[in-house]
Amino acid sequence: MNTKTKKLLQEYSRNSRITTKELGRRIGSSQQSASYLLKSLKKKKIIVSNTAVIDAVKLGYVNVMVGFNLLNPQNKKEILDELKEVGSITSIEECNEGVDLLVEYTAQNLSAFNKIHSELTYRFFKDLRAQFIYPVIVSHEYSRNYLSRKFYDHDVILFGDRVIRELSENEERVLYELVKNADKKLIDISEDLKIPVKTVVSLKKSLEAKYIIRTYSAIFNHVKLEIKRKIIFLKFTSEGVRKMDKFSEFAKRNKNIIKFVKVIGDYDIAIHVESLKDIDLLNEIRSEFQIDNYRVIKSVKIHKKNYLPLGEE
Repeated sequence: MNTKTKKLLQEYSRNSRITTKELGRRIGSSQQSASYLLKSLKKKKIIVSNTAVIDAVKLGYVNVMVGFNLLNPQNKKEILDELKEVGSITSIEECNEGVDLLVEYTAQNLSAFNKIHSELTYRFFKDLRAQFIYPVIVSHEYSRNYLSRKFYDHDVILFGDRVIRELSENEERVLYELVKNADKKLIDISEDLKIPVKTVVSLKKSLEAKYIIRTYSAIFNHVKLEIKRKIIFLKFTSEGVRKMDKFSEFAKRNKNIIKFVKVIGDYDIAIHVESLKDIDLLNEIRSEFQIDNYRVIKSVKIHKKNYLPLGEE
């Protein structure tokens, strides 16, 4: 992967609705060159899809992480196809170490999650076994700073501010159009929803001003890019918990940590780590912080990634 591609991926994952003119400026290239490279990466399925990063808690949702093991790996494709159709499952990640599948549910409350999850596990009682269930307290998402020398220290905080935002009917309609297709042109949204384009622009800005839409990102094919991806769960000692704020700053400064999540369960936090070469981040963490236990999950493919439920159960 050359330098220009790395820069483009970093900038595009920060804002997948960026104009090609601005994208070219940020990667030190012409608009034409940036546009060609972007189209090429999409055509080769290196950039798999775009996604609107939504703070679902502001609409009354909770997030729950579940690790599954496959009891019958030969049924993997069928199971994945079924999981993709579950509207409340907003993320599916296939793994080859730690667990077989890392799944995230986004539901109206824990009772709703339990109902959906119980029905799912009953349906697949011969094929799936839940290894853990961790409700999410708060999530911090960082830039992919390992791709470029340019370091962005801004973080997108999700599930922190639990003040519910009221949306108008048209705000909801525009929101779900962007959730379904984050790079859909506003003129196309206008035509599909039969809403004037100036109104669509205003509604989109309103959703962003209310911090419901936080940004627009992208899902990459990590295998093709030779990006190594891990999710590391950490349990701090009683003394180590006192240094949680220090760890939060450590995560924000570390170029390979792209997400930091506080959870409820056997572990205190989960960090999503990506790198272009083998790194021993876990030992670095254990040398600086008091860790009681850990679990390492190695990811091989992201099959689904939304931030808001789509469809009915």
